[in-house]
Amino acid sequence: MDKAVRLVKSDTDYAMRMLVYLAMNGGDGMVSAATLSKKQKIPLDFAYKILQKLCRAKIVKSLKGAKGGFSLLKEAQQITLLDVMETVQGPLIIRPCLLDDKACPVRPSCPVSTRLRQLQENLRESMRNLTLAEILNAKRGD
Repeated sequence: MDKAVRLVKSDTDYAMRMLVYLAMNGGDGMVSAATLSKKQKIPLDFAYKILQKLCRAKIVKSLKGAKGGFSLLKEAQQITLLDVMETVQGPLIIRPCLLDDKACPVRPSCPVSTRLRQLQENLRESMRNLTLAEILNAKRGD
């Protein structure tokens, strides 16, 4: 497994787990980073970094103070795996040449890039269609 390529890295996995927890346990209240860290078994410093990215992307909101913490800013059906992944990891690309034509010396005649572009778009579309609400429903057994 050491040589496996991870499409969804641990920080995206952590982000999705924290979002699921917020959706299931936050209600109208706030959940502290320490609680998220403990309940989801995520190092606290790492949880803070991920939560900051999610705040900047306006996926979650934060409130400072004794009753502060984090809560969802968007509805669960508005949060997609693609949004979270690109917020935490950056743009989803299979090969650099798909992002920048200048990165490939044989473009536009490269038959590989055409197929990989289709694969990338299919993958992006699937991730765009998978929402936090669907993940919650699967977890609940709906």
